[in-house]
Amino acid sequence: MKFNDIHIGMKCGSKKGSGTVTWVDDSTRTVYLANTENNNSFEVNFEEIIDDPQIHNKEDLYY
Repeated sequence: MKFNDIHIGMKCGSKKGSGTVTWVDDSTRTVYLANTENNNSFEVNFEEIIDDPQIHNKEDLYY
């Protein structure tokens, strides 16, 4: 996936959890996500985004 492929409303997964993209900062290549469970926002670097069509919960990383 390329950085330009990321857009607001897109579902993404990362090691920090899964969420919906709420903001993309081009200058720092940071993606801001809203948690799918409780709508809390968190940020991840573009390199931390998992290029996987399936979105998993944070708890699934241990299985």
